[in-house]
Amino acid sequence: MATNERLIETPVGGKVGKIFEPLEILGIASYFTQSGNRPNAKNSYEKTIEIEVPVGTYVVVPAPNLWWLGHGRLQPEILDPLNNNSSATWDPEDHNWGAGRFQVSVEDLNTPDFTQNPPKQTARLKILMYLSDDNGDDSWFGGAGYTLLFLGQDSRPPRPVGTDQPDRRKTWAAMKIR
Repeated sequence: MATNERLIETPVGGKVGKIFEPLEILGIASYFTQSGNRPNAKNSYEKTIEIEVPVGTYVVVPAPNLWWLGHGRLQPEILDPLNNNSSATWDPEDHNWGAGRFQVSVEDLNTPDFTQNPPKQTARLKILMYLSDDNGDDSWFGGAGYTLLFLGQDSRPPRPVGTDQPDRRKTWAAMKIR
């Protein structure tokens, strides 16, 4: 079988394949990870980071939105993705692309820690990049951007039901609609 279900990490353990229950977006985050200049393809670039997530997060969904891998060297080797005035010089290596990949995955999603005030919840992400030429001896560099969606059960008050004017926006004590 060419397509298999994969593990989805939750605070109560891994779920295989799918979660079919109503979830709300509790937040969104955007990150950019860079490998810096790597001497060759003997080892992939791997980084594990711990991030804070909204309390109540049940699933973190990573969505890659930008990536680049290149043979050679980049100067400066780490770029500021928020600086529109930054520039870089690429010293290329003239070799065939052998294999390349980028991956961001959720390794662990911790349960909320209610002993802290305010409560805190964290997740551990693993970022992996790899680029190889035909014999694995060329230097390389890479960068990848990804958006994270934090899904969970929100504790907002329920929406009003049984209204006689279904097309009008309603307000209730705990929320203002602007």
